[in-house]
Amino acid sequence: MAHRIRTATLAVVAGLTATAFASEGNLIFNPGFEEAAPVGGLPLGWGNFNIASSNYVSAGDPGAFVRSGERAIRIPPATGDATRFQGWTTNIFRPDGSDLFDPDYEYLGGDVTVSGYYLVPEGETLANDLVALKLEFRREPPNFSIYTSVEVAVDASETNGEWRYFEIVFTDEDMLAVGDFPPYATSVSILPLRFFGGDFMTEAPTGTIYWDDLCYVQGDVPGGCNAADLAEPFGVLDLGDIGAFVTAFTSQDPLGDLNEDGIYDLADITIFVNDFTGGCP
Repeated sequence: MAHRIRTATLAVVAGLTATAFASEGNLIFNPGFEEAAPVGGLPLGWGNFNIASSNYVSAGDPGAFVRSGERAIRIPPATGDATRFQGWTTNIFRPDGSDLFDPDYEYLGGDVTVSGYYLVPEGETLANDLVALKLEFRREPPNFSIYTSVEVAVDASETNGEWRYFEIVFTDEDMLAVGDFPPYATSVSILPLRFFGGDFMTEAPTGTIYWDDLCYVQGDVPGGCNAADLAEPFGVLDLGDIGAFVTAFTSQDPLGDLNEDGIYDLADITIFVNDFTGGCP
C-alpha cells in the first residue's frame, strides 16, 4: 500500500513548538489524554492492552514526560510472554454503550492523515521491539468487523529525550487496492502499540516510549496561509509562528526547511521573514 510516514524531531522553545496540523478537524476523542475516565485510572476514550493504569502519566509523576498539557501515555518494555504485545486503543465503548470511541471514517471520502508525537527518554534505547501506529478500519455497528488495517512502524529506537513527530497517510487509492468487500468501513481504531518478538533470555526488550497529542483528520488537512504560518491559530501570523520556526530551524526539523532543499540556511530565514512581514491575505 502507498501509505507513508514522516518523522521529525521537535524541541520546545519558551513553551512553543512547531505544529504541523491544526487541532481543528481532529476526530480523535481526548487526543492529548487530558481527560481521565471517571473510573479505572485510564484516559477517557482509551483502552489498554496488557498495560497497567500507572502508564497513564501526569506531568508531575517522577521521570514522566508530557509534551503538552498535563497528561500522556507510555508503553514500558515487556516483562514476559503475557506482555509481548502492549498498546492503547480507541476501540472501546462509550459509557452509554451506544457506540465506540473510534473516530468516524467515510469510505473513499478523502485521504486519512494520522499524526502525533512520541518520545524515548534520554539514555534509553528501545531494543528488539516493533513500535508502530496501527489503524483498523471497521464496519458499521453492531458488526464492528475489520474491513482492513495498516500498521506502520515508527523509528523509535531512541529520540534522546526529545519529542519526535510522525505522520501517516492512508489514501483513497490504498483503500481501493484492498478490494470491494461491502459493507464498507465507517470508523477507524487508533492503536499506538509495541511488540516484542524475541527471546527474553538472550535479547530482553529495553526502554520506554511515550505518546502524546495524536490527531486524525480525513480529507484536506488545515494549514497556514503561507510558509511562515506554522502554528495555531492558522490564518494569523504572531509570536507562535516565530517560536515554531526558530524551534524547527535550530533542530533541523523539516518544518524549518521552507524551500525544501534539505539545507537549513539563510534562504529559509529569508522566506520566513518575507512571508511573515507580508502577512496573511
